[in-house]
Amino acid sequence: DGDTLLTTEITETVRELATKYGEPMPKKLEKAISEHGPSVHKILLLDQDSDRLSSVVRPKLEALAKEYCATVTQAMPTMLELLPEDCSKATGVRKLCEHMGIEMSTQLLALGDAENDSTMLKDASIGVAMGNASPIACEAADFVMKETNDDGGAGAAIEVFAFGQY
Repeated sequence: DGDTLLTTEITETVRELATKYGEPMPKKLEKAISEHGPSVHKILLLDQDSDRLSSVVRPKLEALAKEYCATVTQAMPTMLELLPEDCSKATGVRKLCEHMGIEMSTQLLALGDAENDSTMLKDASIGVAMGNASPIACEAADFVMKETNDDGGAGAAIEVFAFGQY
């Protein structure tokens, strides 16, 4: 239904993420994901060992994604996202811009800090990465703020690029 979150375990990390991002508390997954209907929109894989996640889990997940026309991205060092192909922030922003008559390549200021923001940052007229952004987001951006997202980087970017002040 798009509003149900499921988890294999309800851990302190799961509780913290739900609270931090204003998401509903996930329910414990009682059966295989393949038996969950009507469909699954996104799968998140969390592991506190970010090195293991990137060097062991991600290559296996990438192979699986390729086989099933899906894509893998990363929102934070300890989390991988498995999404349907062409499902991304960039796709959502592109569709919104089309609906509103906004030309992304000449009229859009995009802000981001993670790999899952990189295509959106590239496609925007001005792509701005926060000071604590991942290397992939920084590489995709036109500009990298010195301020982090926790230190007002988004607000500072809007002041600089939308209002020409700072």
